[in-house]
Amino acid sequence: MPALRVSGLTFSYNGGPLLQDLSFELHPGDFMCVLGPNGSGKSTLLRLLTGYIKPAAGSVRLAGEEVSALKPGRLARLAAYVASETATPYDFSVREMVLLGRTARAGFWRGYSAADGAAADLALQETGIVRLAGRSVNTLSTGERQLAFIAQALAQEAKVLLLDEPTSHLDLKYKSDVMGLLRSLAGKGLAVAAVLHEPALAALGCNKALVLGAGRYAFGPASAMLSPANLAAAYGLPPDSPLLPKQ
Repeated sequence: MPALRVSGLTFSYNGGPLLQDLSFELHPGDFMCVLGPNGSGKSTLLRLLTGYIKPAAGSVRLAGEEVSALKPGRLARLAAYVASETATPYDFSVREMVLLGRTARAGFWRGYSAADGAAADLALQETGIVRLAGRSVNTLSTGERQLAFIAQALAQEAKVLLLDEPTSHLDLKYKSDVMGLLRSLAGKGLAVAAVLHEPALAALGCNKALVLGAGRYAFGPASAMLSPANLAAAYGLPPDSPLLPKQ
C-alpha cells in the first residue's frame, strides 16, 4: 500500500487553477523532490497533503486513509510536516522542543512517558544533534535550527515526512547534511517529500521528482524528470542555463 496517494487533486486561487488533476504515489523508502517556479503551488501542495487546506476536487490518502476524515491525533501519527518558516517564542531547550513532537501521542494534560523521551532522544541521534540537546533553540545557527525542527518531526514517528524548503538559507555544508539526512531516513523506510528551490540538490538522493509549473505537472523517476529540457520548460529558462543541473 502506498504511504501517500494523491488522486485528481485540484486547487485554485481567485478562480485561477493552481494545481489541476494532480496524481502521484509515494511508497515507503521514496524520497521525492518537489520543484517549480515561485507561485507554482509547491507549498500549497504540502498544505493540501496535511489537510490544512481543502482541495476543490480530488483526494489525499495516507496509508489508505482519507486525510479529510482524519482526526488531528491520527493525522500526526501518519504524517509529519516541517514548515519553511519556524518560530519559537519560548526559550525551550532543543530536547524540550523535540519532545513537543510527541504531543499528539502524549496529549496536553499528562507528562511525557519514558517512550516519549526515548523517541525524542532517538530523533536527536538520527539528526546528529545530541550535543545540542541542552542548548536554547534560540541560540542555534540556521542550520542547527533546521535539524532541530526535523528532529521534532521525527519524534512523531510518522510514516510520511513532508518538508517545505528544508535547505533554504543554509550554507553548502548544511544543505548537503540535510539532504544526506533525508536520504538516510528514506533508506530506513520513511516516505519523504521535500520542496526544493535548487534543482541540483535533487541529485543528492531523490529517487522521485514532481515538477510543477503553469498549472501542469510532471511526475516520475528523478533521473527522467530532472532533465534540462523538463526543468527549462518549468522554469522558463534555456536548456543550457548554468542554473540547471547537467545530466
